[in-house]
Amino acid sequence: MASRRQKTEHGTVTAELALLFPVLLATIVAGVWATGLVVANIRCIDAARDVARAVARGESPETATTIGHRAAPENATIDITTTEHGEVQVVVTAERHLDWPLFAALPPISVHAQAILQAEPGEQPPP
Repeated sequence: MASRRQKTEHGTVTAELALLFPVLLATIVAGVWATGLVVANIRCIDAARDVARAVARGESPETATTIGHRAAPENATIDITTTEHGEVQVVVTAERHLDWPLFAALPPISVHAQAILQAEPGEQPPP
């Protein structure tokens, strides 16, 4: 009787693994994607900080934008705003796409960062 029971349960591990493997693969893909979003967000933060610091020091917006594009993710947009009180506000935005064929229909996810600095004493930020 014991030998019959073993024969009827033969292959259940294979079936369980067949169900578990896609879930495990989806979890790994989601983890890699989330890590990529975190890295893109950190790069946006670094770029916003670098651009705000450059403009606050008195660099031109074009020079500061060039500095920001070195740190920002590709295809990022950099918006610089200055106020009459000498504040420099920089917003860096980047859209991330999942280019794998199964996920191509998903909408892009936008990551952004903002930095606000006061202009250096004696420096007036360019308009």
